[in-house]
Amino acid sequence: MAFSPMLLHAILLILCGLAVYSNTLHVPFQFDDPTNIADKPVVRNIGLLGTWDGVMQPRSLTYFTLAMNYRLQGTTVTGYHIVNILIHVTNALLLYGFVILIFRTPGLRQSPLKDHAGLIALFSALLFVSHPVQTQAVTYIVQRLASLAALFSLAAVSAYLKFRLAHEERRSGVARWGWYAASLVAVAAAMKSKETAFTLPFLIALCEFLFFTGDIRKRAALLLPFLITLLIIPVSMLGAGGSLGEMVGDVSRATRLETNLPRMHYLFTEFRVIATYVRLLFFPMNQNLDYDYPVFQSFFVPEVFISFLFLAALFGGALYLLYRDRNSPAVARLVAFGMLWFFITLSVESSVIPIADVIFEHRLYLPSIGFAIATTTALFQAAGMLLKRRPWAKTALLTALTLVVILFSGLAYARNTVWRSEESLWLDVIEKSPMKARGYNGLGLALLNKHAYDRAIEAFARAMELEPAYGTAFNNIGNALYFTGRYDQAIEAQTRAILLQPVNAVFLDNRGLSHAARGDDEHALEDYARAIALDPSYAKSYHNIGVLYHRRGLYQQAIEQYTKAIALDPATSAFHGNRGLAYAELGEYEKSIADFSKALLLDPLNIQAHSGRGEVYIREKRYDEAIADLTEALSAEPFNPPLLMLRGTAQEQAGRTIQALADFQLACDKGDRQGCSAVKRLK
Repeated sequence: MAFSPMLLHAILLILCGLAVYSNTLHVPFQFDDPTNIADKPVVRNIGLLGTWDGVMQPRSLTYFTLAMNYRLQGTTVTGYHIVNILIHVTNALLLYGFVILIFRTPGLRQSPLKDHAGLIALFSALLFVSHPVQTQAVTYIVQRLASLAALFSLAAVSAYLKFRLAHEERRSGVARWGWYAASLVAVAAAMKSKETAFTLPFLIALCEFLFFTGDIRKRAALLLPFLITLLIIPVSMLGAGGSLGEMVGDVSRATRLETNLPRMHYLFTEFRVIATYVRLLFFPMNQNLDYDYPVFQSFFVPEVFISFLFLAALFGGALYLLYRDRNSPAVARLVAFGMLWFFITLSVESSVIPIADVIFEHRLYLPSIGFAIATTTALFQAAGMLLKRRPWAKTALLTALTLVVILFSGLAYARNTVWRSEESLWLDVIEKSPMKARGYNGLGLALLNKHAYDRAIEAFARAMELEPAYGTAFNNIGNALYFTGRYDQAIEAQTRAILLQPVNAVFLDNRGLSHAARGDDEHALEDYARAIALDPSYAKSYHNIGVLYHRRGLYQQAIEQYTKAIALDPATSAFHGNRGLAYAELGEYEKSIADFSKALLLDPLNIQAHSGRGEVYIREKRYDEAIADLTEALSAEPFNPPLLMLRGTAQEQAGRTIQALADFQLACDKGDRQGCSAVKRLK
């Protein structure tokens, strides 16, 4: 059976994308993935996204997809990566179809390269799907923000082209306006995925005026609803808790994100950053998660001025191509379109709106679509000009592009190996940005997760040395000291963190844990209360107050605090498990079992919930169920004496003397005196 070229191209794109990212399925949560996934209430509790406030949140659509992943897989990363890879491959297919559609428009349907539209579309999509710079948007899980916004952006411009082509061909109104409606919906979805989609209506307008003709008033009327969608992002920000006064009256606050960097300094720096982005697109070497990038304070610094001239030449070149070919269906129009796409889609994050980090590779994801289109089209146009004198030009071009795709695929695959663990990623950052504190802080967290506390402390200390006002590093070294039992030193470091960031609820909660660990409940309660005053939605502090009450035997008060924590974050297994223990102490076994069961539904490996429910089952004389729960707990800790004693008790009460004796003997062998006494009694 013969396959159509388009089907073969689609298969090739899918295989390329899957091959490049085949080694990412077990890449752990990295950088701020935990903050934006495992610790984010709207992800842990998908129901929050169903409320009006949840719907109005910026990026709510992306967080909905992450919440679905969390509901299905919890913190098991494979499912998240599968979704990210599928989005990336889908984007490549959409890009392919988008280029095919462009060649069908009045602006290009008579182009000399119309017969090569399929190959131009194919290699544009192959360059996109294989490019190493995309790894940060695909492998770094939370940057689904960038790839999902790109998916809906491509869907929106493609649907608009379908609408306009249907209009040109005078198809039925239902088919025609259905595409128009689909484009509007996709624009809204893109804007609810990430704020960078704010530029999407301008991209649609660019498609309209470059590739179609007709009465200017009618065309403007078609674009008006898309311009109205520009309100979606500001309205979402209002829904997230901002006020109209802040947005309209305080432009300074509304156009600044987590940094005090002056706007003009940011703009000067971004001239240099965009030049770096262009370099990365053509020569993707020395990629880095966390660039140690200088901030430039003058336009006339050579690096800034030369970068500005370079970018002005590119932008001016795009305008020149449009002017030169304004009256002919020349393919140069598509080259100019790709170049303008690049600049327009970068404008939100690389202009006068300061963002804390001046450069991140995932910001190139949507702009790289323009790069792929412009570069591939320009190469085919150059080869077409040579064909009359050099018949081999087309073969040479296809060979060269194939080699570039293979090279990019290999570089992307290799780059993904750097992401294989937290430690390997941050060691790579430190190698390339040795004087930046955040790399050492990231390495310290990676080591902390591996329980390599002394090495983690060294890494955090280096971060503090490089940046003495780095509150997060002081907090983290305090946590490492806490885990090693050095509570006084932990409190000292955490206090320094709080002095540097006095409104950080997490830092206060962590110091409260250190106070509680050294038996200072009064100061612990004070810290937890301050954390709640700063952030009333911070569930962990309510839970930790409950733990203090629990430890004092004040079980009803503990339950009240656990219940508050669960109301704010119902997806944390430990909250339900601890409330189950408190109910058990009060003899409310039905409620206790319900809580343990919920805890195990959220985390089947929660040993405390298995053992707690097992103990309650013993009290209720449900010995078979108790044995099953305690066996599950022992599968994780097979030589835990208290668990062995509990299961032995259940076995004995169920009349299984031999099994009970075996459990008691194991407990005795581990030094448990009660186990030894039970062995003597049974023998």
